[in-house]
Amino acid sequence: GGASKGSGPGNVGGLPEGFAMVGDIFSAARAGGGGGGSQRSPEQEEARQKVLQSIREFRMRPRNVKAHLDRYVVEQDAAKKVLAVALCDHYNWARSCIQDPPTREMEYSKPNMLILGPTGSGKTYLIRTMAKMLGVPFVKADATKFSETGIVGEDAEDVVRNLVAAAGGDAELAQYGMIYIDEVDKIAGGDSRATSSGAWGGKQVQSNFLKIMEDTEVSLKNPMQASLSSMFGGGGQEQSTLSTKFVLFIFSGAFNSLNDLIKARVGTQTMGFVLGEEQPGGSTPASG
Repeated sequence: GGASKGSGPGNVGGLPEGFAMVGDIFSAARAGGGGGGSQRSPEQEEARQKVLQSIREFRMRPRNVKAHLDRYVVEQDAAKKVLAVALCDHYNWARSCIQDPPTREMEYSKPNMLILGPTGSGKTYLIRTMAKMLGVPFVKADATKFSETGIVGEDAEDVVRNLVAAAGGDAELAQYGMIYIDEVDKIAGGDSRATSSGAWGGKQVQSNFLKIMEDTEVSLKNPMQASLSSMFGGGGQEQSTLSTKFVLFIFSGAFNSLNDLIKARVGTQTMGFVLGEEQPGGSTPASG
């Protein structure tokens, strides 16, 4: 069934103190614009520090996250529980890495997620609500607009650059953001088409996303921008790459044909004699 969406109250019950208004604080900071620290006003810098503090002091538990989602989304309890556990696992680990830098070197697999559900079931709304709760940058994109090389369409790394843009150009904030890719079922058909112009190819796009999902350094400038900066000496001392180590990736799709595949795999099939019932060919078992 679909999820009914409501306009939740500003004061969120069940959350630790200080989390209710983080989303609004971040929105205000982003609206103020500005990327480098020298460009921020004191108010913008204060808002930015409050968002970073929400990550450094993250102590939420899955039941807190689910209680928050319950105020905005009706039903979908199973999905909300899974999302709450993944969110808490990821940001508790990010907090541990900030407090104890050697923790970054430990082996850890991010809880990147794949959400399946029909259109209108509330997939995007759930993820957007979680991102707003924390105040972290959030970017949504359709998988169908990406291509193997980015010459036609966008490259997979462009979505990471869009995350920096959503953070007002602040790479430090962006590294704790969420990236939501919808319509992945459209590139999951195993289509490997590719042309000399770099046109859409399902397998290649999947491979590109796999590269950036874990700990990867992504250039903040696309190849064209990087070439121009090199030619004209631009860039200065600005941060040139962004690590995706703390970026949470969520993929979703309707996967409408999945039901047919499951039915074909687990459908009732008969073997041998069928007693008391008509056989598949329309004849009845012979007696004697």
